[in-house]
Amino acid sequence: MIFFLVVFAPAFTDLEPGVAMRMLKHARKSLEAMALTGLGLLLITGVVNLVLRRQASPAGLGQFYLLALSIKLMLFGAMLYHHGLQVFKYGARIAATTAATSPEAISWPEPLRGLWQRWLTLLKLNSTLGTIETLVGLVLSKT
Repeated sequence: MIFFLVVFAPAFTDLEPGVAMRMLKHARKSLEAMALTGLGLLLITGVVNLVLRRQASPAGLGQFYLLALSIKLMLFGAMLYHHGLQVFKYGARIAATTAATSPEAISWPEPLRGLWQRWLTLLKLNSTLGTIETLVGLVLSKT
């Protein structure tokens, strides 16, 4: 996600709008698929960790662990919600607006620019939440 923000997004500003729109559409679809895979792996590894932790500690999980786990679950829910908005709300609108835009467009249509700005804002949020999620996971592994 960070690579998309740091490399792809700035690179597309130098391209002709018609070419940039088509390339961003392809990059968006690829990134959404990778992000969904990452969220799935995050869920699977979290559940496996919880099961193994419960088996290793028959006395129960400590309050600190449960607090960190609750924070991690809330962050995961927020990431899942933001990704759903990216894919199902803004992704669909971006695809429809891009399809309605002429490939020879000389500038970005304002509705499309606004949709991309919202989509990229959600990407930044998810990148930040993913980093925090990883750090909370490290805290969980040390307790």
